[in-house]
Amino acid sequence: MNEKRLCRYCGRDIPEGERICPNCGALVDDGYAVGAGGTAVMYDTATKTEPEREVLQEEAAITDPQTIEELQKYCAQKKMPLLRMRFFIGEDYKQPKAFGIYRDGSDFVVYKNKDTGVRAIRYRGPDEAFAVNEIYQKLLDECHKRGIYPNGESAYTDAAPSRGYKTQSMSKKEKKMLIGMGAFVLSLVIFAAGFNIGLHRHDGYYRDDTGRYYYRYGDEWSYYDTTSSTWYDDVSFPYDDYSSYSVGDDWEADWGITDVETSSVWDDWHTSSSYDSGSDYDSWDSGGTDWSSDW
Repeated sequence: MNEKRLCRYCGRDIPEGERICPNCGALVDDGYAVGAGGTAVMYDTATKTEPEREVLQEEAAITDPQTIEELQKYCAQKKMPLLRMRFFIGEDYKQPKAFGIYRDGSDFVVYKNKDTGVRAIRYRGPDEAFAVNEIYQKLLDECHKRGIYPNGESAYTDAAPSRGYKTQSMSKKEKKMLIGMGAFVLSLVIFAAGFNIGLHRHDGYYRDDTGRYYYRYGDEWSYYDTTSSTWYDDVSFPYDDYSSYSVGDDWEADWGITDVETSSVWDDWHTSSSYDSGSDYDSWDSGGTDWSSDW
């Protein structure tokens, strides 16, 4: 077949025979291609089922999101921990230190909530594509400041504009080194994932002898105060043999307590450095953002 090959990560052309994308450095799956009109197809269609082709179509990288829904899919594809990144796509988030976009009637609103809680409106109007591009470019800018390049505009370019930049060719030695580094990083990710699973295998709800409910998340404990109907953290379980006090991994409405996942404690845990272990976003610190400026 003479199908055009596009990288599934950055969406740009891959020369025939290349095993590494010259634009973003991703390893190339030769079974993946994009045909005329951008439809994902398989080279060896005889061995692939229709559902598999549909999955490839769904996974095809979005490089220029035009709608809020496309931007949400883009962030999901890149496995971005948006809560920790302080980006709220499709949500009118009211708290300080946040970037966001949402629809308000026929208008689309792009905003920044500064550290003082004051909201700066970047754009309000009917042009969804323009609004999405504003927040998308800010998202990329915040990533690039931290050395993260979700759009593939990384070390293998002469410059970082979004269009028309030249690519540098890699030697065979450089390619081998890149593949070796990729294998090493993959082993670290697998190790980290295993460690993370071990860290969180006892997560869940517990109840002590007085009837008070607790929730364990990794090494953190939170308890539910029935007087204020609030979850509080920075506590410890009163008994060493906590496992025998477990009442389940998931919240039950008949317990008479709120779900910890709807609390500020849960938000705090998921904006900590321990969240999403093993990804490019492990070291993300929203404190590195200039929250005092309008944009």
